[in-house]
Amino acid sequence: MADKFLFLHGWATDALVWDETAKALEVEYLNPDLPGHGNGLPWDAPTLAPALRVIEKSLFESGDSPVIAVGWSLGAQALLSYACENAGAFKALVLVGATARFTAIGDFPHGQPRTLVKRMLMDMKKDPIETLKRFYALNFTNEKLSTPRAKAFLERYLHTGSAESNQPVFKYNEIAIALEALYKGDLRPDLSGLDLPCLIMHGTLDNVCPIEAGRYLAGHIMGARLVEFDGAGHAPFITQPERFAGILKGFARGL
Repeated sequence: MADKFLFLHGWATDALVWDETAKALEVEYLNPDLPGHGNGLPWDAPTLAPALRVIEKSLFESGDSPVIAVGWSLGAQALLSYACENAGAFKALVLVGATARFTAIGDFPHGQPRTLVKRMLMDMKKDPIETLKRFYALNFTNEKLSTPRAKAFLERYLHTGSAESNQPVFKYNEIAIALEALYKGDLRPDLSGLDLPCLIMHGTLDNVCPIEAGRYLAGHIMGARLVEFDGAGHAPFITQPERFAGILKGFARGL
């Protein structure tokens, strides 16, 4: 039976970010929107539980097909959380721009300052569009911001609209709750029990989840393989799509 892929996008984006990668693989795939990000389901609690329900639904829809789950940023953290409790649900994990903990703490300096994320949560209530504008730019290095792919990303997510216009339909209050889930979450205690093939892909110049966060995951997940994208930011699948898809194909073939 052929493998099926499950893709999960990152915070304040939607399923469209994965379309090019998914099509390049030429396989069957599921690519849902997360709650509050175009999905009709609500992100109604400051935990990863709403995203875990989407994963559960997607796995049910996949039937008996083995699933290789690919997550970016928030999507990666949701997959990681689910796998720590249900490792047998996946054939393999691919974590992109991922972290076990989004905010920094004394014994984990590889995250965003808590004061910065707290300020961001407050700003999301006052002016979500301007707050997201600043965040979206962080997904790319200064060098890549002016490239066509980065510009297309920014154009799509800075101009939300309606389903009919093919623009994302965000519920800003629910996206803020999802950010609060990242602010509160810490998956480090669960990593030691994770035992399934895992590929970690991370940009060396990631401004959202630093490369050290990816290296931490690689060092704490049994048998995990880390691929670093030199000079890439938080979204290497956008800025280096051919290399990214090639590595993903090779990983899948080797399972």
